[in-house]
Amino acid sequence: MLQISHLSADYGGKPALADINLTLESGELLVVLGPSGCGKSTLLRLLAGLTVPASGSIHFGDRLVAKAGWGMPPEQRNLGMVFQDYALWPHMTAAQN
Repeated sequence: MLQISHLSADYGGKPALADINLTLESGELLVVLGPSGCGKSTLLRLLAGLTVPASGSIHFGDRLVAKAGWGMPPEQRNLGMVFQDYALWPHMTAAQN
């Protein structure tokens, strides 16, 4: 299960996400859609542990993985993702990444 409670993030004091609340049960799928700049990548970065929340919390099951000012390191989250942007390995396909 994924539980997001009152999650907010900012970049240099400029809000990127504000008061996001979400519960996703095991086996459910979620699609995040929106225009450029609406916070989709910021949300994914928070889930992956690449960004720390300004406020709120993220739980994976009963494990707290992030809260305001703190985040469990990405390698301890047991989560995988491939961004749409091929910034890391541009010579590889999406499947190879």
